[in-house]
Amino acid sequence: MAVQIALTVVNRLAVPARSTGFLTSLKKGLGIASLSSTICSDLFGRSFSAASRLMGRTHVDWKAKGDVAVVYVNDPKSKVNRWSSHMQKEMMEVMDEIWTNDSVGSAVVMSSKPNSYITGIDLKTVLDCETEKEIARLSLKRQKILKLIECSPKPIVAAIDGWCLNAGLEFAMACQYRVATRNIETYLGSQEVMLGLMPSAGGTQGLTKLIGPVAAIDYMTSAKLIRADLAKQIGLVHDVVKPMHPSILETIAIGFARGIAKKRIPLISQSNGMLKPEDYHYSFPTIRNKIYMDMWELHLDLKSPTHAHQKIIHTVKAGMEQGSEAGYRAEAQNFGALAMTRDTKDRIRWYQRLLPYSMW
Repeated sequence: MAVQIALTVVNRLAVPARSTGFLTSLKKGLGIASLSSTICSDLFGRSFSAASRLMGRTHVDWKAKGDVAVVYVNDPKSKVNRWSSHMQKEMMEVMDEIWTNDSVGSAVVMSSKPNSYITGIDLKTVLDCETEKEIARLSLKRQKILKLIECSPKPIVAAIDGWCLNAGLEFAMACQYRVATRNIETYLGSQEVMLGLMPSAGGTQGLTKLIGPVAAIDYMTSAKLIRADLAKQIGLVHDVVKPMHPSILETIAIGFARGIAKKRIPLISQSNGMLKPEDYHYSFPTIRNKIYMDMWELHLDLKSPTHAHQKIIHTVKAGMEQGSEAGYRAEAQNFGALAMTRDTKDRIRWYQRLLPYSMW
C-alpha cells in the first residue's frame, strides 16, 4: 500500500546443449564477447575466474537439488530485490556455472526475501548517466543479458512469490516457464511509466509476444498491477499455486523444471496451443494501424500523459512492423531519451524521497 501511495503522489507531483559449444554459438549470435569462462566482458567490464567465484556472492547463489539448480536472489541492502548491476553480474555468473554443469538439466529462480521476487533497476544508475547514448547502451546491455536467459540451453522456471515488477517482470518473461503464487503480496506489472520511463530490457517486446499488443500497451501505459490468476488468464504466467511456505514452492517449482527438462511438461502457449482470434487479425496492417491509433487516443485522454506513453506505443509498433530487433533498438533509444528529460529526473527524485528503497 505504501508503494502505491508513493507512486500516486509522484504521478501527481511530477506530472538442452550442455557444452560450451552451444554458449560459443549463442554469444556470437548476440555479438557478445567471451561468456563461458569470461561472462559478457563487454557488459560487465571484467571477467569471472574460478578464484572470483570462491570469494562469495552477496545477491545471487545457487544449490543443486538433484539435477535441478535452485537459484536464490536476495538483495541484502534493500527491502526489495532490485535488479542492480551487482545482481545482474552475479546472476550471469551463476547461470554460467549452471549452463556448464553437466549434472544439472534445468533451473529454478526464486527469492529468499519475503514478498519480493525481483522489482526494478537501481534508479541511481539512471540518474548517474549523463547522455541519452549512455543510457541507451545500458538498456542494450540489459537486453543482451536477458536474451541469454531467453535462449538458455536449460529450461529456467521463475517461481514468483511477491512483487514481480518492471525489470523483475522482464527477467521472469525471459525464463522458459513462470509459476506464481496467490500470495496477497504477489503482483506482476510494468510500472515504469509512473516515473516517466518505460521497460528497457526487452519488456516491450516480451510482453507484446506473450499477451498481444493491445493488452501489452494497456498494462505498460496504465501501470496496472496484475494478480496471479489474471496473469495466468491473459497468458503472462503458465501456472498459479496457492500461498505456501517457500520450501514447498521450491519443491513444486523443481517438479516443473524437471518435468520440462524431461519433456513431460511441454512448453506450449498458455492458451493450450490455440491461437486467439485477434492473433489472426494482427496479420492485417489496417487492423494493426487501428490498434496504434486507438492506443494513441487513449493516451491523449489521460489526465496527466507523459512522453513515456507515446514512446511505449512507438516501440511496440516498431517491433510489430519491423521485427523484434528493431523493437529492441527502439526500446533502448526511447528509454535513453526519456531518462534524460527533466520530468523523469524530477519524478525519480521525488520517488526516492518518498520511498527510500527503490521498486525500480
